[in-house]
Amino acid sequence: MDNDLLKQLNIWHNKSQYKKIINKIMEIPEADRDYDLVCHLGRALNNQDNYSEAIKYFLSVQEQGEHDPLWHFRIGYAYYYHKQYKEAIVAFEQAVALDPEDSHGRSFLEMSRNAAARAGNDTLPIVNVEKGMRIGTDPRLLDVEEKISPFGLVAHSNGSISMILGVGKYKHEIFQTRAEEGFEGNGYDWGSLAAVFLEEKMPHLVDIIRFDPEADTFCIYTDNKEAIVSFAIAFKEACENDALIKDLFSRAVLD
Repeated sequence: MDNDLLKQLNIWHNKSQYKKIINKIMEIPEADRDYDLVCHLGRALNNQDNYSEAIKYFLSVQEQGEHDPLWHFRIGYAYYYHKQYKEAIVAFEQAVALDPEDSHGRSFLEMSRNAAARAGNDTLPIVNVEKGMRIGTDPRLLDVEEKISPFGLVAHSNGSISMILGVGKYKHEIFQTRAEEGFEGNGYDWGSLAAVFLEEKMPHLVDIIRFDPEADTFCIYTDNKEAIVSFAIAFKEACENDALIKDLFSRAVLD
């Protein structure tokens, strides 16, 4: 891929201008799109909630992505939000196998297993690369996770629990109200919003909840199950209250 084009695509991605990415790549004849371009296209389609199209493009470069953990993560992300949980499990298992340090891949793998269990689907055997995660599911956490969707909960074998969100379109309009200041709706921006909520609405949890966002993923964690459950339910309720969440966001600080 041309370096100037790659730079431009990354700028648009960082500004959440996914439609520009899609339009630019679609202008390029299909025969001239290399692996990286197709993966950028699939990622942009994921962020536009067009998961079926994203899956189609990712599968078109499946052979080239076989040993790329990021390809497996991105197609797993598309499968998960397209509610193809068994396929998501396979993809995230492979992503983690190729990159054992991928904490977000492990989180989405557990979320996929939880979703498959709720849907009554058969899940695949747990493989060795997942041994660092809690085997099995907590009925209460499954119930809470259903209530806080599209956020997810992941319980780990070390006793910690994460609340995560693959950022995309959910409440993106909130962040657009301060786009001129640099807010894009990425994982760090969600972290800034959650920090205001935590400090103002649940200050007793400030020293208990920890933040670990990435560009594409909002993530908080703690080893206190009651704290994460209380925070998750309250934060999701706040997100659904437009007046409240906009007021909280007005005091968020750009990371």
